[in-house]
Amino acid sequence: MNIINVWLALPLQKRIFSIASVLATMAFVFLLASVTMKPKMGLLYAGLDQATAGDVIARLDGLGAKYDVRGNAIYTDIKRRDSLRLELAREGLPKQSVLGYELFDDLNSFAMSSEMFDATYWRAKEGELARTILAMPNIKAARVHLGTQKASGFSKGPEANSASVTVSTSSGMTSEQAKAIQYLTALSIVGLKPEDVAVIDTVRGLIVGPGLNMPAEMGGDGEIERTAKLKENLMSILEARVGAGNARVSVSLDVDRTRESFTERKFDPESQVVKSQTTSDVSDTSSGQNSAVTIASNLPDGGGAAGNSNSERSETSETVTYEISEMVLNREIMPGAIKRMTIAVLVDDQQIIAEDGTVTTQPRTQEEITVLRDLVASASGLDEERGDVLTVRSLAFKKPEEVDFVVKPSLMEQFTEQYLWSTIQSVILGLVALLLGLFVVRPLLSQSGAATQKNLDDLSMAPELLPMSLNETPDGGQAQMGISQASEPLKLSGPVSNDPVDLLNNKASEQVDEATELLASWLSAEPKPT
Repeated sequence: MNIINVWLALPLQKRIFSIASVLATMAFVFLLASVTMKPKMGLLYAGLDQATAGDVIARLDGLGAKYDVRGNAIYTDIKRRDSLRLELAREGLPKQSVLGYELFDDLNSFAMSSEMFDATYWRAKEGELARTILAMPNIKAARVHLGTQKASGFSKGPEANSASVTVSTSSGMTSEQAKAIQYLTALSIVGLKPEDVAVIDTVRGLIVGPGLNMPAEMGGDGEIERTAKLKENLMSILEARVGAGNARVSVSLDVDRTRESFTERKFDPESQVVKSQTTSDVSDTSSGQNSAVTIASNLPDGGGAAGNSNSERSETSETVTYEISEMVLNREIMPGAIKRMTIAVLVDDQQIIAEDGTVTTQPRTQEEITVLRDLVASASGLDEERGDVLTVRSLAFKKPEEVDFVVKPSLMEQFTEQYLWSTIQSVILGLVALLLGLFVVRPLLSQSGAATQKNLDDLSMAPELLPMSLNETPDGGQAQMGISQASEPLKLSGPVSNDPVDLLNNKASEQVDEATELLASWLSAEPKPT
């Protein structure tokens, strides 16, 4: 009742101001509390395909977990992140975007032909290979294609004749990684050769493949790797003299990419050797009669004249076979030979520190430049007859502006960074509560106290409002109400109020008979003449 009386006693302007202050304070507290109670989000999964991400989000809704989708990443409450991962993993989420031998889990062998089985088998092979390749460092995505031919009626089954692997990396692919993928794919397929596998980078293009096995023939180093190694070797030699950061080296290699094969056969007729020798002797002797055919030989009584004949034949032959010296040369020139090399070396000017601490620079002497040139030429294998070019210059480097180094934060700084915002929020809430008490609640209470004191002052300044004092009866005697003298404070049971009306109500409720007599005496008393 007291607060309602005070509220009704306020003017309209103060009522509007009080309501606006309370509403603004409640809105600010609600906003601050919502920000404070908002959970800290941590990365749950990233890089999922849309179908898999949809399954994960649907399951998070079923678990009642708070999450936030930012692009292709899903964030959730960091306090529940690990437990959510375990719960999702128990249910097989997120599902693998690349399927392997899982394709055979739901396979109905009774309703599948041999061609469908073979296609499923090769799909499973491609998926398993892609999974293995994705486990390599820096590999973000991988796709494997196997070139197979349909099995004929006389073959055991389909065979893979070639393969191609397309990969997407985060920091580039080295020749060693490409060669490893090539052998991994070839050894996983029976009958497939490593040189029949092509490895393609989405940025650099073809790394290794059929007809482009240059890194394998050169010990696993491609053009980029050879350039980087040569540059590193030259830098280590130069910095040993001029200091770290005071030398710059640029290497350019012109590589021959042609491939040639030669076969040469040489014969030396002067170096003949008897391989075999065969000698044969033939002798023949024959004898007989030689009768001539005449007219007399046709007569009945006559006979032809006949004569004796003898013959002899002798023949000797020799066959000699010689072996001539023969030399066969097979030569193959692989791609990767350096046709021309260009090297540019830039060294910083020499710094001279004076006695007073001042630093000045001057170009390096010609003798020092000559020595550095000889070192670089020897380390790089420079061949001027091949057309190689080497340039060494000494110039002053432009020093970058000095910036402050980033210092690792201390434990106190890490603690402050982690809990500073929550501390500021608590302080702001405390300040809001304090301001609410000082500027809203306290003025209302002060207004209530001021109104009560004003009522008491009005009663003390107008004693004629009461017919008599509380401790006197109309005949001048003492009333039997247990009220003490005016000089002593009024003692009542229960909460004490300074309002005279409340005092009378409380006392009348405690002593009903005495109050009735007092009121009757007041009503029967004659008013005093004014």
